[in-house]
Amino acid sequence: MQNNSKWSLSHKIVFYFSFLFLGLNIFPFPINVLPFINGFFYDIIDESFWNPIVQLTGRIFFDIKEVTVRPNGSGDTTWNWLQEFSMLCMALIGTIIWTILGKNKSNHDKLSYWFNVAIRYYLAFTMLTYGFVKVFPLQFGNITTYRLYERLGEMSPMGLLWTFMAYSQGYQFFGGLAEVIGGLLLFFRRTTTLGALICAGVLANIFALNVFYDVPVKIYSFLLLLMSFYLLYEDFRRLWSFFVLNLPTKSRVITPFLDKKWFIISRIVFKVLLIVGFGGAMFYDGWSESEYKDAPKTAIYGPYKVESFERNSVVSASDTLRWQEVFIDRRGTYDIAFVTNQDGLRKRIDFKINNKNHQLLLSDYTSTATDTTKYAFSYVQADSSSLYLKGKFKNDSVKVSMKKMTRKNFLLNSRGFNWINEYPFNK
Repeated sequence: MQNNSKWSLSHKIVFYFSFLFLGLNIFPFPINVLPFINGFFYDIIDESFWNPIVQLTGRIFFDIKEVTVRPNGSGDTTWNWLQEFSMLCMALIGTIIWTILGKNKSNHDKLSYWFNVAIRYYLAFTMLTYGFVKVFPLQFGNITTYRLYERLGEMSPMGLLWTFMAYSQGYQFFGGLAEVIGGLLLFFRRTTTLGALICAGVLANIFALNVFYDVPVKIYSFLLLLMSFYLLYEDFRRLWSFFVLNLPTKSRVITPFLDKKWFIISRIVFKVLLIVGFGGAMFYDGWSESEYKDAPKTAIYGPYKVESFERNSVVSASDTLRWQEVFIDRRGTYDIAFVTNQDGLRKRIDFKINNKNHQLLLSDYTSTATDTTKYAFSYVQADSSSLYLKGKFKNDSVKVSMKKMTRKNFLLNSRGFNWINEYPFNK
């Protein structure tokens, strides 16, 4: 946006709405990325400011007396949807008021400049964050033994997508690298258009996957996509002429915000420190976490068949909570166990191993963030193929004797990559 230019009414309306709606969504960025600040702002903004608005919106517009489930691993909770609806209403009302009050204002070039900077950097930080956990294949983990033994029809759509992504570390790296490149390009005004185009393409695919595989990040991925489109808004005519009409177009004139030597040097130094510092930190975190992901596993890991199961001193073959198969594995950077039976029990349990005390600390995966209860189980391994557990899980005293199942030579693991395929190998 050029200084001294006269904006059209439609230009003003787009800017007003984008500033209010996207601004509400990224607030309080960049303060919240500072160490030890994020939790503080969450308590003040989400609890003291947004929660009363969300509860009031639910009661007035949707007849919801109280929203009890707060944002967790899912970003598409009722609370999240009500918050976005509240932001949309606030942005629409604010746009109408701002349009009336700013009717004699020719432009908002300075405000637009700084808002673009905020959107660029917010999107860049986010793309780097998600990109590096794919470059170092951490987000989707690896295919566990539970997934290998599980029937395809028992997977959720999200579980199927996670398995598909976990299979190929090369594909994860490719997708993550695209996110990192797009994010890095957003740090510079001259490469913002290219960065926004890359981010828009990547995020459109991510949003489609989230929608059609029921991944609960639909709201957030769509907002990131909107931010990419906003950054491309000023170049719409040039992009349309070049890509659609096949016409030559003028290069965009980038006017320095402040043509002072100290400002230019300070901006370059700040940007370099920011990219090296944040990018370096993300790279180091990914590299260090991947070390544990690839670390050797002890004999306790593996798929087990339960030989005897005792709950509350009762042994019953008809117990619907009886454990029949137990899969102890490592998924990415954390340990996890799955418990199944033929009656439909599919339970996911997080655990920590204390090899010194021969103890497993179990925690229910469905626990809330405030429930940090650990259940201590002692374990005994007579040999590398057997495992005996004894402890109390929730209100039940449990004793389990298990035998490790013979590992199958699954085709998914053994097929591998082939440059030459004389015939399609589609089984």
